[in-house]
Amino acid sequence: MPTRAEILDILATSQTQVLAFFQGLSPEDLERPTTTSEVPGAAPWRAKDHFAHLVKSERNIQRLLRHALAGETRDVLLRLQYPAGMEMPGILGNLDALTPEEQERLGMAVASVNQTYVNEHHDDSLEKVAADYLAARQDTLDLLQQFTDDHLAALVPTVVGDQTAGDLFAGRAGHAAQHMTWIEEGFRQGV
Repeated sequence: MPTRAEILDILATSQTQVLAFFQGLSPEDLERPTTTSEVPGAAPWRAKDHFAHLVKSERNIQRLLRHALAGETRDVLLRLQYPAGMEMPGILGNLDALTPEEQERLGMAVASVNQTYVNEHHDDSLEKVAADYLAARQDTLDLLQQFTDDHLAALVPTVVGDQTAGDLFAGRAGHAAQHMTWIEEGFRQGV
């Protein structure tokens, strides 16, 4: 698990990379389709959609971490991660234990939530998305200050398995890097 100082460095470096990446794209590249949506029939995601998604993802992790900090039970923390109204799988917190049908249902439910958010922010300007991203990141940094070292080392149950709170904070950087890679691949391959 990364230390608090390492988490701060990771998040600062990631923030700089994310802003440079998206602000470095031309207006045409921001609007150009880069990846197919995971929701059948939905429009492909543009680079700007991926940027908006990073805001939503950051907010989702904050929600989970706030509940973990408040001492919520494992069951509550796991249920928070499933989309509202979704039929719950038989086993929570172990993606490998889900039946193929439960995995597909979870994947489609998450994709639908993500697509809904992207659709809601379709017409946001780059400046608006960047401001939302910076506000979300500041909230993450503020939340990090509420965590003791023991809190950071504590395991938090997630739908893919337990992770330390510190790893969840630092994981924002890896998530952003993955999306930027997908965008670059989408530009090369043409969606």
